[in-house]
Amino acid sequence: MSEAFETDTGDEALLMSRRVLMAGGLMLGAAASMPAMGAAAATSGREEGIPTDPAARIAMIRRMRMRADAGPVFWWFRGRNYAQQGAKLIPMCDMIFGALMDIRPTADGGLMTTQYELAFRCALDSGVRAEKLLNPITGTMVDVPFAPVGPTKVVYNAENVLQLPPTIGGSKFTVEHVPELFFRIGDTVCFQTHSRARAETQGQSDRVLNDMSMICSPAAEALDPKRAFASATAYGTDVTDYARWWKMPPGLGTQTLRSAGMKVARYQDMPQDWRDMVAKADPAMAADPMGVLSRAAATYRN
Repeated sequence: MSEAFETDTGDEALLMSRRVLMAGGLMLGAAASMPAMGAAAATSGREEGIPTDPAARIAMIRRMRMRADAGPVFWWFRGRNYAQQGAKLIPMCDMIFGALMDIRPTADGGLMTTQYELAFRCALDSGVRAEKLLNPITGTMVDVPFAPVGPTKVVYNAENVLQLPPTIGGSKFTVEHVPELFFRIGDTVCFQTHSRARAETQGQSDRVLNDMSMICSPAAEALDPKRAFASATAYGTDVTDYARWWKMPPGLGTQTLRSAGMKVARYQDMPQDWRDMVAKADPAMAADPMGVLSRAAATYRN
């Protein structure tokens, strides 16, 4: 399945895309609404105890990835970016990412999300936001943009199929969504996501982004139909063309991100180092985090 649309998303944030995640995942439930999804897999033992009913699966995905009722959701990830040349991985920088979302169920059984994402890049093992980084391939210093994503407003219909606005920023994306895979691992329920997108920005070369993640929750929470918000952790891998600000010459491989993160219910539960970086870079956001959802949308800068 593919969709052409315009969106404004960062190089590590096509979540959420996992991190539009954060975002609640741009292509979150399109395949989950298909009746045939998981029918064969359920008999293999991979999905032991996981419902096969489409409505129950949609509800489970929502409580794991976002929430099924109205309220805020916060996701954070931290990870490391690598330059990938064949099978060789060359560390480039560390990244800590945060996303704020407001979730509103709609009267027709759908869900509306408004989200804002902000990633900080750091020199390897420094834990300090970098305004410049050394490109380890070219040996040159590059400027690191301060590039929030959003606020972005998207709607999921009752079947959990994404309904995008005509524009979300300034870049056009063509997205292919791979159906989710569900796993029961002891006392844990996980689902695997994969989205592939081509980003087209006027005056810039195209970028291809593969966003893959595994989102996991305690089975007792994920499978409880009375629960609206399940605690969740996520493990992700992105394989993309280089972010344009790396100023990487053509033909020098791709960029890979490996990351791990968690969903929380309060801004104060986001990592302290990320909140400290927010306070320094955007004091107004630190003082009123949810207020960023009322701002004008930022322009895509990756």
